[in-house]
Amino acid sequence: MLPLLTQRSDRSRKLTWIQIGSVAGPTAAVPSAALRSANFQVVGSGQGSVSTAGYVAEFPALIDAISAGKLKVSSVSFPLSQVEEVWNAPMGMGERVVFVPTVETERALC
Repeated sequence: MLPLLTQRSDRSRKLTWIQIGSVAGPTAAVPSAALRSANFQVVGSGQGSVSTAGYVAEFPALIDAISAGKLKVSSVSFPLSQVEEVWNAPMGMGERVVFVPTVETERALC
């Protein structure tokens, strides 16, 4: 992280780091020198980082983008009945797993 900040030509220019996941681990160590030597901001992107009003305000633009086909998601579908086998299975880079209920699993859940 430190080179990301120290190699910038203008450290006073704001840099916002948006933490979106924990694939690299549950903690994100940031050297204190990084926080003192640059205009650096760390923000989260999980539940609680945006208010309900903020989500609602963004929904129209999000719905428009989805409807226009501007958002592309690489997904792999599996029947919900395979959740135990697939849950910890390695996936390709950028792929999202989608579990799809089948008639049998819907009946079992009812």
